[in-house]
Amino acid sequence: MIFYVTFLFSCNKDEGVGTVGLAKINVINAVVSGGNVKANVGIKDLPWSSIADNKILGGFNDLGRLYLAPTNGSIYLRVAPISDTTKLWYDQQKQLSEGTMYTLYLSGTPSNVRTSFHEELNFPKYIVRDAGQRLPSVDSIVNIRFVNLSPSGPQVDINIKGESSKEASDLGYETFTNFKAYPATTGIEEILFEIRKSSDGSLVATYSFSVDFYRFRSVTVMMMGIYLGSGLPDTDQYKVESVVYQ
Repeated sequence: MIFYVTFLFSCNKDEGVGTVGLAKINVINAVVSGGNVKANVGIKDLPWSSIADNKILGGFNDLGRLYLAPTNGSIYLRVAPISDTTKLWYDQQKQLSEGTMYTLYLSGTPSNVRTSFHEELNFPKYIVRDAGQRLPSVDSIVNIRFVNLSPSGPQVDINIKGESSKEASDLGYETFTNFKAYPATTGIEEILFEIRKSSDGSLVATYSFSVDFYRFRSVTVMMMGIYLGSGLPDTDQYKVESVVYQ
């Protein structure tokens, strides 16, 4: 990251166009059966072969990735599956605002990829933790947003197990909640969420959210995959996953 920022400022100085600001873009890949993808985010339209394979996005443990982009001009934002980079899933040029967080959601199937580019107008402020200073327990939180990216899944309500109040209501495909701060103090190791059909309240899935792992972070908890699919690989089954914002 330090190298990238230094490079941007160096290029800017050479071209004499003033100070370069930066924006952040989180790309979240929930396309069913789509495999891994590559993303080109920046001032140059790079060939896919120049983007290293360790920058791929997808699979079980790498559904989201953060990119930094300059804000002093238009940038490329392109996403393609590594199985066939000629089939672009997203291809736009963007003018971004300095210091702003954005999210690009990818969902659907390879034959019908759905995309949503969202400017985070109310993104939570970062909690800067000073290792040399103990923080009061009230500051120990995690910010959570819920998003429904299952193309065949039902509209859902979400509650914490044992509680009647709802954390999300009538959450349909491609919709999401605002971020909400949850306590993450000592002694709270997990939050058990229940995902229920909005139509009849029946249980769709439960999800154990690891508070310890995501303390002081902002996280998207998303529903993805094929609902009630049979004979599908694990990667395509209906499930709930967390993607952390950087």
